[in-house]
Amino acid sequence: MTVSVRIPGLIGNVFGAQAWEDVEAATVAELVRVLDGRFPGMGERLTEPGGEMRRWVQVFVDGKDFRTLAGMRTRLSFGAQVYIVPSVAGG
Repeated sequence: MTVSVRIPGLIGNVFGAQAWEDVEAATVAELVRVLDGRFPGMGERLTEPGGEMRRWVQVFVDGKDFRTLAGMRTRLSFGAQVYIVPSVAGG
């Protein structure tokens, strides 16, 4: 299942990822594993040690917050667009 993933600049610059990466993955959890294989350390940046997405990382699958779907088990369909969005804080 090929999906397009939007990698935010802050994370992409650290790992050398392009703004958009095509990834073969059937779930959000698998997508993180594939990205981590391609860019070692990215998975650790995105997820907690137990495998759940870090609170400050938002993921949208075709415009829907993955947490309102099935979380890390959210199924990805062919051609889906996945956006990884880190929270921004400050004042």
